[in-house]
Amino acid sequence: MSGFFSRFGKLTVAERLAPFGLRPDTLAAAQAMVSDPRTDVEIAALESVLTHAETVLRMMDGRYDGDRGLLVLTDHRVFFRTRGRNRHIPFSVQLVDVVAVEGSTHKAVGSVRVISADGSVVVGDILGNQGEQLASQARDAMAGRPRPARDPLAALVELRALRDNGTITAAEFEVRKAGLWREI
Repeated sequence: MSGFFSRFGKLTVAERLAPFGLRPDTLAAAQAMVSDPRTDVEIAALESVLTHAETVLRMMDGRYDGDRGLLVLTDHRVFFRTRGRNRHIPFSVQLVDVVAVEGSTHKAVGSVRVISADGSVVVGDILGNQGEQLASQARDAMAGRPRPARDPLAALVELRALRDNGTITAAEFEVRKAGLWREI
């Protein structure tokens, strides 16, 4: 079915992001968010600020302190990265330092408040209830509740497709495949 839409210009998120060769966790989070092609380059640029040890759990578009960008939850931290040429991270809070995370939605627009001992930050202009979903997932991660396991076979299929269409090299495929086996 996706091939049908692809011929008419409507690509799936995975098809749009395939040229970037994203990590499976970043790709899964991108597929779960509400986005359009304008966000794709921001999602791809996000990987430059991630460590190999952290896994992206959720991300979404939002506004912090007047700037548009991506609010990102990993299994280690929550942070905001602004869009555009002068991308920067105005805040990054380790989950161990978070006291509470609150999400709310009013008339199809939501917000997230991250509270730490140093104060709180609010990201607004989040479409739909994505903020509430991030807050819930952050609370689960902070409480040490296991997150839903990624299906390693599905991730392997995605990696093979990236390798087969030339998006990633055979060597990069082998490195990522080894990482998947370590997770099992």
